[in-house]
Amino acid sequence: MRRIGMFVLAWLVAASAVLGLGRVAAQANVTAETTTLMQLRVGPGTKFTALGTVPAGTVLPAIARDATTKWLKVTYQNQQGWLALAYLRYRGDLAALPVGDVVQQPAPTQQGGGQGGGQPAVQPTGNGAIVVMERYFQSDRVDYYRIIYLSDGLRISAFYAEPRTYGKFAAVIYNRGGNRSTGALTGYEFVPFAEVGFVVIASQYRGGGGSEGYDNFGGADVDDVLNAIPLLKSRDKVDPNRITMFGSSRGAMMTYIALRRLGQAGSNDIKVASTTSGLADLFMWDTERRDYTKTLYPELIGATGGNALIERSATYWPTLIRVPLLMQHGSSDAIVSVKQSEKLYVGMLKANLPVKLIVQPGGDHGLNNYDTGMPETFKWFTQYVGRGEGWDYYAYKDVIYKVMRGIRGQ
Repeated sequence: MRRIGMFVLAWLVAASAVLGLGRVAAQANVTAETTTLMQLRVGPGTKFTALGTVPAGTVLPAIARDATTKWLKVTYQNQQGWLALAYLRYRGDLAALPVGDVVQQPAPTQQGGGQGGGQPAVQPTGNGAIVVMERYFQSDRVDYYRIIYLSDGLRISAFYAEPRTYGKFAAVIYNRGGNRSTGALTGYEFVPFAEVGFVVIASQYRGGGGSEGYDNFGGADVDDVLNAIPLLKSRDKVDPNRITMFGSSRGAMMTYIALRRLGQAGSNDIKVASTTSGLADLFMWDTERRDYTKTLYPELIGATGGNALIERSATYWPTLIRVPLLMQHGSSDAIVSVKQSEKLYVGMLKANLPVKLIVQPGGDHGLNNYDTGMPETFKWFTQYVGRGEGWDYYAYKDVIYKVMRGIRGQ
């Protein structure tokens, strides 16, 4: 009887364990959907190596979570990795997921560190720190790099260019147009600045062009623009007293907001700015191009009116832009009306602020039929930060187009 009793007890224990596991498995049926292009990482954090990218809208099975439930471990294309929960939509009970193993990633080493062999390399940290830098093109005058830098803990994809000669040079933060990966940079767009002698940083912003995070069209993603300032200041070839900013279309909106925030913080890091085809009033744009805004606003801003749009519309706070500003806009711009730049110009002019507006007759969006506004931009920058470099667009035009063709493989 004792043997029978022990057998029954063992069977009950085993059965209850199996049934219990079945309940856990059922409870942990969690799926996650990416809301933007995301980096799949070896471990739960941005310090861990990226395994690759996962496109927006991908639905994945979640198999574990970290102890703080800020990261989910998922399976994607036959490999397991971690995604940040903040940029996922999920279904299921997260608490039922097991806490996954935390990967201990070995510290990188650098060669020739001393008598003991390689020494641990210092991993850059902080906003603006460059964590990846690889050259993709070299012209007679300039080295061009793909980089990843840190912004609010996110790894932001960008392009960087600097002269090959020694010295301290003026720099430009180049703010692109588009949203998410639409209009993402491909590495040639900022060549005019680089070839005339500027150091250039051109961010893809979070949520676009391989960057982590979520694009919210002039919200927290403006930090990616502002965090380019400490990046530039960390570079030996940058004159920190001659940092400028340029933006086109949505990039102009990013420029206006960045300038406002710098002014409110009492910073004079940006000495002069220029924009083309600038998005300056999101209410006006909603009436002009409802075909764009009806989905873009809810998806990226999360609002279709009120303070969220005011915060992104420079026409509502023109007196907060105190950096010398050149605006260029095409009279035939069918994407963003020239009326937006005219309204911002009037607001700044009434406040006696240093502003200039050039309306280019027949100009299209982006002023492609006016050399993308570069000739006038260089003249404007020369007035405020020029030190005899000779930023004459036409003197370098042949070289600029040669380098552009080289980068594009033509």
